[in-house]
Amino acid sequence: MRVIAIIPARLNSKRFPKKLLEKINGIPLILMTYQNLISMNIFDEIIVATDSVEISNTIKKNGGKVFISKKKHLCGSDRVSEASRNYTSDIVINVQGDEPFVKSKSLKKIISFFNDNLNRNIPVVSLFYKTNNPEIINNENSVKVVVNKDNFALYFSRSKIPFLRNQNKNFNFNIHVGVYGFLYKSIINFSSLKPSKLEKIEMLECIRFIENSQKIKMFQIEEPTIGIDTSEDLNRAKKYIEDINNV
Repeated sequence: MRVIAIIPARLNSKRFPKKLLEKINGIPLILMTYQNLISMNIFDEIIVATDSVEISNTIKKNGGKVFISKKKHLCGSDRVSEASRNYTSDIVINVQGDEPFVKSKSLKKIISFFNDNLNRNIPVVSLFYKTNNPEIINNENSVKVVVNKDNFALYFSRSKIPFLRNQNKNFNFNIHVGVYGFLYKSIINFSSLKPSKLEKIEMLECIRFIENSQKIKMFQIEEPTIGIDTSEDLNRAKKYIEDINNV
């Protein structure tokens, strides 16, 4: 099966404008995400889908491929859907531009799932990790997900879900990671679905599938990632790189 990765990259994020051009260890965030995927050698093609000339130039001058969006989009997956129509694929992996630390073994889980013919009726796959760190679970930028016994998503929220009535301090919350795996037909279909009510309330694109009665299979990863949503996240990422370099 032909597997491609598309990185949706909007320049003017409301929470952290131009964050994708912020540098970590001298490398723009969007380029770090792109180079991380290149280093994995698991994709037939990798494309950055953007509305920005600045991001496009950053990727192109480093030998990367770029798709310039022709439409305005509510979310990254809508941008990926538009771009996907221009490339041949069976599986499309959407890695958000602010997820530079996602691991190859995590993405291989998604690809292996879709390579099994028995799973071709599942439109979307995503990732989560577990934590009881209050700094993470109380952060609205850390999206929580609850799953059923088969690890299919029941709901995503910026709020703390589930509600801990008994205040179990040892409870581990599921934190969503900004990565999605789609069958080609699923990502094409995504943009034909109208943005849903709860999606617009939470500003979480994954809810669109749930509100349209479509399943999202969730895989747990062991190592937390650092998604860059705020300047504080950027500083954490810089420290993470410094710690690695000092080992």
